[in-house]
Amino acid sequence: MIKNYFLVAFRHLKKQPAYSLLNILGLTIGIVSSLLIVLYLSQELSYDNYHEKGSRLYRVSSDISEPDNAFRWATSQLPLAKTLKEEFSEVENYTRVYPVGRLKFQQEDRFYLEESIFMADSTMFDLFTYDFVKGNPKTSLEAPNSIVLSESLSKKIFDSRDPIGQTLKTESMTYEVKGVYRDVPKESHLRPNALISINTNQRIHTSQSWGSFQMYSYILLNQGADEQVVEDKMQGIIDKYVAVIFDQFDITVKYELINVPKIHLYSDFEGEPEALGSITYIYVFSAVALFLILLASINYMNLSTARSMKRSLEVGVRKVLGAQRSGLIKQFLTESFLLTILSLFISLILLVIFVPVLNNQLGTRLELSALYSSSTLLVMAAILLITSLISGSYPAFFLSAFKPVSVLKGRGSAGTGNKLLRRFLVASQFALSIFMLVSTVIIYSQMQYLQSADLGFDKEAVVTIELDGQRQREKWPVLEQKLLQSSNIISATTTQSAPGTGFGKNVMSVETNDGSMEDYGIDLFTVDYEYFPSLGIEVKEGRNFSREYVTDTASAVIVNEAMVRRMNWTSGIGKKFRFPGDSSRTLRVVGVVADYHHQSLYNPIEAILFYPGFNNSTALVKIGGDIGASIATINTAWDSTFPGIPFEYSFLDAEFMEQYEADQLTGKLFLGFSVMMILIACLGLLGLASFIAEQRTKEISIRKVLGAEVSGLIGLLIKDFMLLVIIGAVPAFIAGYFFMDNWLQNFEYHVNINAFQFLIVLVIIMALTVIMTGYHALKAATSNPAGNLKSE
Repeated sequence: MIKNYFLVAFRHLKKQPAYSLLNILGLTIGIVSSLLIVLYLSQELSYDNYHEKGSRLYRVSSDISEPDNAFRWATSQLPLAKTLKEEFSEVENYTRVYPVGRLKFQQEDRFYLEESIFMADSTMFDLFTYDFVKGNPKTSLEAPNSIVLSESLSKKIFDSRDPIGQTLKTESMTYEVKGVYRDVPKESHLRPNALISINTNQRIHTSQSWGSFQMYSYILLNQGADEQVVEDKMQGIIDKYVAVIFDQFDITVKYELINVPKIHLYSDFEGEPEALGSITYIYVFSAVALFLILLASINYMNLSTARSMKRSLEVGVRKVLGAQRSGLIKQFLTESFLLTILSLFISLILLVIFVPVLNNQLGTRLELSALYSSSTLLVMAAILLITSLISGSYPAFFLSAFKPVSVLKGRGSAGTGNKLLRRFLVASQFALSIFMLVSTVIIYSQMQYLQSADLGFDKEAVVTIELDGQRQREKWPVLEQKLLQSSNIISATTTQSAPGTGFGKNVMSVETNDGSMEDYGIDLFTVDYEYFPSLGIEVKEGRNFSREYVTDTASAVIVNEAMVRRMNWTSGIGKKFRFPGDSSRTLRVVGVVADYHHQSLYNPIEAILFYPGFNNSTALVKIGGDIGASIATINTAWDSTFPGIPFEYSFLDAEFMEQYEADQLTGKLFLGFSVMMILIACLGLLGLASFIAEQRTKEISIRKVLGAEVSGLIGLLIKDFMLLVIIGAVPAFIAGYFFMDNWLQNFEYHVNINAFQFLIVLVIIMALTVIMTGYHALKAATSNPAGNLKSE
């Protein structure tokens, strides 16, 4: 019997190729889009799941509150993890990871500038799962000056040579390679290219300073230990070691435990070593995948009901010959299942073709291997089953209910079906499509705003160069002089941190309006004389640092307007700053500069203290004219100043925009899935337009005989669809407004949602509706009424 169902279903699909093709196309678009989302979600949900002890592995992060400020850091104090191990019986082990950043290694006569270098305790590989290719993970980080390399870095430096026992030099240190581990999976919140023994730096290793938050602290809990109990007990650590430092400044410190596999999606801490995802996006894209499946299924229903007039005779004949309704239902569900199987097969082929293209174009890291995981196979089975049942259920129960006598006499038709349900389904298609399109428009508006917003400084045509090591920093004046001799170079400056990166924080005594000194947490970093002019940052009050004032290097500081507002100063000029415990050195404000966005637009503009420094790690070179010629000029000056050391650079505007990489990807994905939804909705429109035109043929013919114009008849048919668009737009606009308004709140600075964004979406959907339904409306309005009415 089942074989017969499939045989009949196949014959029917073959008999109506155009109808079958439309159904397969709609289902394929929905399924392939949903599977793309499944691959994306699979990747996002897999972060740090490969650690064997991941369920017991936690990072200790810091929540810090000042009287007028608050911030959450992924880092904590240097001695914290060790203290937790010594004083808490629930803690089995610990490790600390210290971010070094980038280092320039020398091996023989070649240099290698590498990012993501960290220091770590020898217990690192007891907590985290690393697959060692060479060396012993238990001892590789025990001795000072030991280093372990990722496999890709080892091959880059040593090629096929055995790296164990080889040495790598930096400007001030020599390291011995003690191990090589396979590259850390990309789905990790911490991806070091190399790990150096923390014993190498005794200041860090033995530090008992509870005032400096520089370390990623990880603890491994014993089996059965309750994380909430441990987190509550950490208040005792604060009372014992931390409060004595911070209570005097009215600063409160709290610790939070976060399970390592949850960091990527759930962390909201600053200073993460890698870019994070968001659990909100997981929920959103899961809903989008469900919407796509529903849209594809609704499309199938509409196309099935559009063909119901011709299928009604088949149903009538089958019933006369003894077919039971249950058998007819099974027949129609079998057709749906067969179409879904074909669509799933085509979708898998398309995934193999397009996933590499998407990874290349969008910067995603989708892995086809995820299709073979048990969870993904279950999802595919669920998609197959749900799509088949939803797609086939309404046609099956609707068509199988036709009465054979009425059908065979010509009185039964699709018109006996539930018009309200069909129109509700199409209105739902419109609603989902409009919601996605509205979200996409607003996301892209925000991305455009981020790119074009006035940041308060000039980020265009600025080359960023990292000065690695003391030697390069000391020779910066030589390089600067060579650069400024060229007409391609407008200006050059150095700073502790370029815009888009962080800055330091320290507790300082600050003069208030009444002349008293009060303690505040202050964001501060060093700049040289040319920093503000090079970036076009305006001095609003007072003056810039100047070589003409020899005391500037010892006592002058500059603040931004946000600092003036924070301290409620009438004027910032002359106000005093002191470091705690150093009353002999007073810093005085000589200038106030305009506010600018040193960090992303996620964050408010912080109150900043700038002080002069000339041993900075970042150089910013403002170029003019031809970019290629300007880069060549810098390269030439670099080679003559630092022979043998490769010149590496980046552009400040590109680096700044990297902060929005996750949101840009989200915008691109939303755009892609919006297009998919609209395509499916258009196919649904074709189905319903065909259905309504077929249903109202005689009505149109009578109207035409009575003198109705073709344009009026076309309008008569299209206006029903316009009504459905408006009905679908109302809930879509409401949901889109609240959803996107909530998303925009993640940004301290953002666009405002306006009526034009909704209007343009409505116009697009209405235009597509007219285009997709116009053919059937025109065909029905221009048909010969005599042929349509001859049976009457």
